[in-house]
Amino acid sequence: MERRLLQIALAIVGLVAILFGVTGVFFGTSLSGVTLGVTMEGYVRFIKGVLIAAGLIYWSAIPRLEARGERIGVVSFLLVFGAAGRLLAVVGHGFPTVGLMVSLIGELVVVPLIWLWHRSYVRRSAAR
Repeated sequence: MERRLLQIALAIVGLVAILFGVTGVFFGTSLSGVTLGVTMEGYVRFIKGVLIAAGLIYWSAIPRLEARGERIGVVSFLLVFGAAGRLLAVVGHGFPTVGLMVSLIGELVVVPLIWLWHRSYVRRSAAR
């Protein structure tokens, strides 16, 4: 049962990453009301493309959950480090949008919890 719940959680986290990523790739910053030059707009869209890849990597771990710890760990590490950069922007410049705050919560709370849950599950499964 726990395995199935963890797979569902990874599927949801992957889906959210892909949806945020696709939205960012196609719409850039226009949905946030911010207007940027082509350089920064390209940077934002690149990062959103990376977010799509993170979601796809999470999805790729679902079928062989027990054997994909390194994959889940690397993606989680990347997302948390990216969120640390976002957090520095918030500390330095204030709270810009609700979307950024939702992203921060996901990246700094949900992602590490999924990673910890996965590690714990794999350890317990190996002990059986």
